[in-house]
Order: sequence, then structure tokens, then C-alpha cells
Amino acid sequence: MQRERRAVVAVLASAVALGVLTLAHYAANRPGSFGIDYEVYHVAARTARDGADFYAVSPAGSDFRYLYPPVTVLAFLPSTLADGWLPGFLVLTAASVAASAVAARELCRYVAGLGYDVARLDAALVFAFLVVSSHSAPSLAYGQVNHLLVAAFVVGLVRLAEDRDRDPDRDQDSDRSRDRQSRAGALLALPAFVKIFPGAVGLYLLRRRAWRAIAAAVGTAAALTVAGLLAFGVDTYRTYVVDAVLARREVDAFAGGLSPFEAMVTLRRPLSVAFPAVDPTWYAVGAAALLAPVLALVYWQPASRTDWHVALHATLVTMVLWFPSLLVYYAYLTPSLVVCCYDLPTGRGRSLFVAGALVANLSVSYRGVSEALRTLPLDGGSADVVRELLRPVMTVGTPVLYGCLLMLAGCVVYRVEAGAFGKSIPRRAE
Repeated sequence: MQRERRAVVAVLASAVALGVLTLAHYAANRPGSFGIDYEVYHVAARTARDGADFYAVSPAGSDFRYLYPPVTVLAFLPSTLADGWLPGFLVLTAASVAASAVAARELCRYVAGLGYDVARLDAALVFAFLVVSSHSAPSLAYGQVNHLLVAAFVVGLVRLAEDRDRDPDRDQDSDRSRDRQSRAGALLALPAFVKIFPGAVGLYLLRRRAWRAIAAAVGTAAALTVAGLLAFGVDTYRTYVVDAVLARREVDAFAGGLSPFEAMVTLRRPLSVAFPAVDPTWYAVGAAALLAPVLALVYWQPASRTDWHVALHATLVTMVLWFPSLLVYYAYLTPSLVVCCYDLPTGRGRSLFVAGALVANLSVSYRGVSEALRTLPLDGGSADVVRELLRPVMTVGTPVLYGCLLMLAGCVVYRVEAGAFGKSIPRRAE
């Protein structure tokens, strides 16, 4: 068990250390970053309260606008009781920490149920990873809702896994099974409804034939959509679809090659650099063509609990790599990342997986590297040399992209080592 624990500590502790450094960097050099997204929510809620178009307004001095489904703005209406956005930002920060604590407890309880020793340090690191890792610290600083959505994602996936693990031969129509799957589906629907891209977890639900969870997820999303239509009307929903949903495709950003300054982790980035003259729409097709075989391999006849954990992680990594995801969306990989760090057996697959997780903790774009170089005690010439050496590497991909690709390779190699496609490969002794 010590090997698993060392991997968990290395992966989680390095991410937390980098996240704390990120927050310190924001405090020292970018204090205006704190609450920058929450102020958007506050202004949108105030505009909705006054009966105006909350998709058309931005905070003073900002061009950011509200991008979530209409009904979600109701959650921010209490913020309008205060004169400014700061009280609401503090409340959201406290709620984010509390939700992360719940998610960490559920995730650690699940891992302990698998037979692994989850020490207090491990549990503390899982909690800290959810709150202030290099992937989650920016969301905490900006006043984003990602912590709440990631917590729902974690708990939903834990509930789904427990439903299968408790009794693989269970009666799928039992009342207890229906309740577990329904709760899991409702929780998974929340991040998918708000952010859209987490809906890709539906592929995993389909593969597991979790019909009750799928029905609950669809029902929850439908109910929230109807509530939004009743509260704000068809025109507001049309504005949301046109100005928010379709805009998230970020097609124009990839034209001629995605800029290295864009903080995105997506397989479309290297495709746009390699084929800059191609219509950007084809980058999505190319990314799907590259990722689909990986999913097909890990979905091929999963026979063990670990096989299912690996299939889930490959699904979540594929989800982040196919969409034009921001770096902070890596946080949605937390449930399968933590479980696989414990559960993957010794072998080349595990080594690739852990290496990828460590590389991915460098959640930074070329813009972030340039900013960091300015804060280091380097003369101008040395900083320029380092910057130019890193530019081509970070134009093709970010460390998060490279790390995700390594983890996908680890997932496939694990299945090969486990004998999924023929004779198994002997593993090294612990």
C-alpha cells in the first residue's frame, strides 16, 4: 500500500503547493483577479432583478458577460441585497470550501471502501487538492462556481460507483439501487447543465448501462430548462443559446493556429498548429477521431473494478481534451484521478499515469510562464532565451495537455498489461 500512498502524496501535494503559489502570485501581482467572475454574476443578478437583459451587461471596466443558463441567475439574487459584490463573493468562497470538504470526505470514504489505507494526511491532501490545487486555485480566486460543480460531480460519481461495487449482481430494479442511481444522475446533471462539457460523462453512464442515472440526469436538466423558460421566457433562452452556448465553441480562436497565450487544454490546439489553413470546424472532428479509439480500447470488456475506474478516467480526460476547455476544467478529473492513483497496479501503465498526473499539475499557459519569468531574478536576456525556448513547446500544447496524453497512454497500457487484448504482461514486484 505504501507505493499507492506515495503516488497520492506526490501528485496531490505538488498540485497544492503550486496552487498556493498561484494564489500568492495573484495577491502580489494581480490583485484585481480576486472576484473578477463573481462580479459578473452579481451584475447579472442585479440586472435580472430589474427585468433587463442580463446577458448584455458587464461589470465596469470588463467585457466579461454571464454565460450560464437563465435559471441559474436566480441563485445569485441574494447577492443583490448587498451594495457590492464582495459579500456574495465571500459567501461563495465559504460555500466552495464546504462543498469541497463534503466531496473530499465522500471520495476518501470510497477509496477506503476499496481496501486502501487513507491516512489523515491523504484525506487532508484530497481536500486541499479540491480547494487550492494548481487547477482549482484560480477558480477560488476568481469567484467561479467550479468548486460547487466539481463537488456535485465527485459525489455523483461516487454514488454511481458504490451502486455497482456493493453488489455487481444486484437487482437493478431494487428500490435501493434506483435511489442511488437517481441521486447520482441528478448530481451529475448539475455541472452538465451549467457548463455543458461535463455532460460527456453520459458516455460512461451508457457504457455502464446506468439507465436510472441517465433518466434522472435528463429529467433534472429538463426540469431546470423548463424553470428557466417559465421564469424568463423563450427570448432569453434564445439569447443564451446564441450568445453563450454557441460562443463556447471558440471556433475563431483556432483559426490559423491557437495562440500560445490562450489558457486552453484541448487536443484541437496541436491540430490547429499543425494544420493552420484548415477550417477550424475540422479540428473538432480530428480530435474526436484521435480520441475515439482510446475510449474504444478502455471500454472493451471491462472485467474488474479497476477496469471501470480506468474507463471513467479515460472518459473524463477525453471530455476535457475534446472540448475547448480552460485549464481550470482539469479539476473535473479529480474523482477518477484520486481513485486511480490508489487503484492502478504496479506496472508501466501506472508509471505513465502517475507521470502524466505530475506533469499536468503544471497548470500554466505560455502567458503564465512569461509572467512568472518576469518575477524571477533573471536578467532580461536570460529570461528572453528561456521564453523563446519554451514558446514552440507551449504553442503545440500546455503541460496539462501533455500530462493528459500520458495518462491516457497509461490507461491503455494498463489494459494491455491486464490482458484485455490477449496474454497479460507480468508486472514488476512491489
